[in-house]
Amino acid sequence: MDAAIILAGGQSRRSGRQHKACRRLHGDGWSWIDRQVDILRQAGFAPVYLVTGYRPRRVLACLHRRVMRRHNFRARRGPFSTLQLGLHNPSGSALVVPVDAILPPAPWLRRLRRSAHARNIAAASPIDRWGGGGHPLMLSQCWSRSLCAVPVDAADARLDRQLGYLSAAEHIRLPWQHFFRYPRLNTRREWRSARHKLRVIL
Repeated sequence: MDAAIILAGGQSRRSGRQHKACRRLHGDGWSWIDRQVDILRQAGFAPVYLVTGYRPRRVLACLHRRVMRRHNFRARRGPFSTLQLGLHNPSGSALVVPVDAILPPAPWLRRLRRSAHARNIAAASPIDRWGGGGHPLMLSQCWSRSLCAVPVDAADARLDRQLGYLSAAEHIRLPWQHFFRYPRLNTRREWRSARHKLRVIL
C-alpha cells in the first residue's frame, strides 16, 4: 500500500491568524486538511501521515480525522527537513502533499498511482494545460531513500532542485485536463479569490 504524506511544517505566516490547514470552503463544514485526508483515503492511500513543524497545535486543532503523526522538532532547518522526516523509513512509494495543495479527484489520483507503478520512474506529478502544477508528487521508494540521504544543509537540499536532476523519463508529468489554473493559496487574499474556482474543481 502506498502512503500519503501531508507536509504542514511551515509557519503559515502569510495566511494570517488562521492556519492554511484550517480554512474552509463556503458551505463546507470540514477543514481543508480534513478534505485532503478524505480524498487521499478515497484514492486508496494508506497510511496517511501528517508531518508538523511550526504551530503544530493550530494544525491539530482543525484535524478531525485519524492520521499517523510525525513532528519535526528541527523545522528551523527548513522545509526539506520536514520532507525527509515524512519520507523516513519508507515501506513503498509515497505521495507527498503540501498542506495547501489542491488535490485532484480520487479517480485521477488512482491513475497517478497506476502510472507510477507501471513504469520504472522516480517521480510522477500532475501538470495543467498552462504548464503549472507539480503537486501532489508521487515518489518511488528508491528515490525517497535518495532524498533522505541528501544533507539537509546542502545547497541543493530543495525538492525542486532534486527534481531538476531527474530526466524526463524519470519524472513523468500527467496532464490534469481542467479549465482552471492551479490557484495559489498562500495569502488570505489569494484564498478568497480562489474559493469560487475551488468549489467547481472540488
